[in-house]
Amino acid sequence: MLKKIKIEDINCVCVSGEDSKRIVYMIYPALVPFQDKWIEEMASKYQVPIVVIYIPADGWNDMLTPWPEPGETPDSPPFAGKAAETLKTIQEQLIPSAENALGLKNIEERNLIGVSLSGLFTFWQWMLCDTFKSIGCLSASFWYNGFLNWFEKQTLPPKNGKAYFLLGVKEPKAWIKAYRSVGENTEKIVEKLKESGIPTTFQWVPGDHFANPTERAEDALKGLFINT
Repeated sequence: MLKKIKIEDINCVCVSGEDSKRIVYMIYPALVPFQDKWIEEMASKYQVPIVVIYIPADGWNDMLTPWPEPGETPDSPPFAGKAAETLKTIQEQLIPSAENALGLKNIEERNLIGVSLSGLFTFWQWMLCDTFKSIGCLSASFWYNGFLNWFEKQTLPPKNGKAYFLLGVKEPKAWIKAYRSVGENTEKIVEKLKESGIPTTFQWVPGDHFANPTERAEDALKGLFINT
């Protein structure tokens, strides 16, 4: 079963899966949507309901960033830092609506996958709350100004889920200087999670920031749901 819903200006594709006790949410840019058929295939293959949350292009930089910062280049617009508002919308409106649309009443485990700035958002919210058990952060924007410093000051909360991280090998060589710290910062985050005993996987894969989106999304699904 496939359902489409809209919460404020966020469009969502909701697909049922065999497992009615857990679900995976994926936050992706609306400009590059997955084919509905692919989402259905993934839900069937991994036997889990999937909800893809499409963030509108004009809200991507603002809705997913944890605090305001200037743009990454002098001519780039600033980031508004409205992640807390987005998280509240997801928790209070989107999750109930999506699960109601799929007829799911007794979800015991929610999981979240994000890419780029939504990968940053995915990890940031995981540090603050237990809405989602396990997370997948693909090419997460850990270059974001102040983020690594913020993370290193945090006391890691107890977690009973997994954390999966993925980066393209070309990403630390990005032409924008601000992005080049992403590899080193991701490795530092992964190291701290592992030291704390959280089951954590980090993969380097071929390509740059934008390469192979469906393959990478499936890598995250595989990392979170195989042998669990």
